[in-house]
Amino acid sequence: MAAAFDESRLLGTWWRVAEQDEPGLNVFRREGAPLPPARGRRGFELRPDGVATLFGPGPTDRRIGSTSRWSVDADGLLHVEGFDAAEGAIAQLEADRLALRR
Repeated sequence: MAAAFDESRLLGTWWRVAEQDEPGLNVFRREGAPLPPARGRRGFELRPDGVATLFGPGPTDRRIGSTSRWSVDADGLLHVEGFDAAEGAIAQLEADRLALRR
């Protein structure tokens, strides 16, 4: 990662799209991007104050959220506490696609 990485590009809500994973990469799509149908999709929202909201299916399959924290370290690793799939090196960051190296 370049030292001048703009973390604000990560802000917003991202949904895990495991069916689009590539070898060694976990793929997420930004809220509003077209997603294949899925039941119980997990995701997270990153806010500028370092607070994250983790989303997942609840006991009635309705989406529930829990509060967490997020950061990007000096090596360009994204850390979203409590969401293992969202821990890794930022391999790709586009307007509607985030790929993290496992």
